[in-house]
Amino acid sequence: MVDVTYQKFVKRWEEVTDIPPQTFGPLTSLYKKMTRRLKVMPWPWFVGVSTLLAFGLYLAFGSAIASLVTLLQRGF
Repeated sequence: MVDVTYQKFVKRWEEVTDIPPQTFGPLTSLYKKMTRRLKVMPWPWFVGVSTLLAFGLYLAFGSAIASLVTLLQRGF
């Protein structure tokens, strides 16, 4: 009796935990290339993206970005 219940449990467990690979349509190959490198060494990507973001904010707000950062620091 216990063995049958256990087998049902195992079968259901396998159904629930079996997840098919994710796909993003035509972008799947690009996604796999990006995540492969990101999983191995994420820090260079973090530094590069944060540098670009900071430069973009500077271009958008100019020197007023210092005032904006000060205002946000005081608020938190």
